[in-house]
Amino acid sequence: MTSFRKRTVQKPIRGTRTSPHTAQVITSSGNPYLDVVIGGGLPMGSICLIEEDRFMTHAKVLAKYFLAEGVLSKQEIFLGSLDDIPAEMLRRLPKPLTDLESEVEQREEEQAAAGAGAENGLRIAWRYNDLPLVNSEHATAKIGHHFNLMEQMDSIMLYYANTTMWDDSHKEADIVIAFGDELSKSSSPTSCSLEQQPVENAPPIPGAGEEIIQEVKTKEDQFLLKTSEEQLTYIHQMLRDMEDDPPIPGAGEEIIQEVKTKEEINANNNNNSSTTVASSTKTASQESQVFHNARYGGLLNDIQQLLRDESFVAGTKKNLCRVCLTSLGSPLWYDEHFGEDLIKFLTLLMASVRNCNSVCLITMPMHLIAKYDASLVPKIRQLVDYAIELESFAGSEKETHPAFKEYSGLLHLHKMSALNTLAVHMPDTTDLAFKLRRKKFVIEKFHLPPELQESPKPDSCSTSILSNSNATASLDF
Repeated sequence: MTSFRKRTVQKPIRGTRTSPHTAQVITSSGNPYLDVVIGGGLPMGSICLIEEDRFMTHAKVLAKYFLAEGVLSKQEIFLGSLDDIPAEMLRRLPKPLTDLESEVEQREEEQAAAGAGAENGLRIAWRYNDLPLVNSEHATAKIGHHFNLMEQMDSIMLYYANTTMWDDSHKEADIVIAFGDELSKSSSPTSCSLEQQPVENAPPIPGAGEEIIQEVKTKEDQFLLKTSEEQLTYIHQMLRDMEDDPPIPGAGEEIIQEVKTKEEINANNNNNSSTTVASSTKTASQESQVFHNARYGGLLNDIQQLLRDESFVAGTKKNLCRVCLTSLGSPLWYDEHFGEDLIKFLTLLMASVRNCNSVCLITMPMHLIAKYDASLVPKIRQLVDYAIELESFAGSEKETHPAFKEYSGLLHLHKMSALNTLAVHMPDTTDLAFKLRRKKFVIEKFHLPPELQESPKPDSCSTSILSNSNATASLDF
């Protein structure tokens, strides 16, 4: 009997690989140029913050790259936003390129750059000639894909993608009472839902005149104007009064028996799912106590429910979830407790993302948040792992400046964290710029063009002094 054992190698998660620098499991951000800047990709369990420019154009492009990479890698996607329509954003994802198309495009870029340099008659200094640009280093990447921003992704690929969208459209959901102490939102055919139905279509109650019908309409209008908590209290009080009050004159035993039958049916159905209803109600009540704005609680609850799936459990290599939140903290989120709720939400979001196989990308208008409260900017950056600011030249003096004519803006790295490693990856230079072309979003090392202005001619007197001194003086080495 030998001690030889066959080595079993687990397959990695789709769209991920192990970083050779930090030995972390990383996944592509969707943009190969951004992957090079952050060290090959986003580590699993990390949160990347893209600080939007003033016109919120370029940050949305990076968000589309992030989502398109998830669709192509067959990963789970969660997209939440109040400013954008998630379904419309998914329909406009860029089209992926094949390996042959990406190679051809890269060669055309190199030829165009060489031709432009020859036409201008400019030569790069010998000490800078061997330094590669950022956009030439992505050829060795083993993850990630290339996309064409001019064309949209095929609808068939989007149809089979596992996506979850949130836009706070379910906040006006119908209230369902299960004849108990729990509030459920299920739409089962056996549940009794209090929906606004026309009273004229209801069967007439024997012995009830026009006054009773008018009173029912008035109470129905008053009920619809109340909040959900007031409605729940009102319904429970109404049920107690029905038990204590005598029966309505003219109403037979059939109506009472029908109500009791429905009550027994719903009680049996609720007993089968009492644990689920109790946990969801408890979670909703806890979130309402944590956040003053209920939208944060609803968004966090939906994200946590998705991340609780067994395929995203930490330590397993089944699947990866991509969470994308666009324009978080925009004016649509403002209220009296905006700063407090936003910090709490980011703290709980980081705890949720860390404990499972997931990666998160958030775009935020930091220039608007800074005007609201400047102290929130450093706090927000402390609650994320990567903080990248996009400074656009649009609408500024730099847009027409000859030194910046080749680029669309500057890219600032405010924070890069070391997750599960001792040292964080740092790029060769932090002096970076980006340009949005027709087909791609490019990040390069920023460099100023050479000085083209003629130097001022020296004075005749200084020239004569220099010539005389050089003629008489000897040079010592």
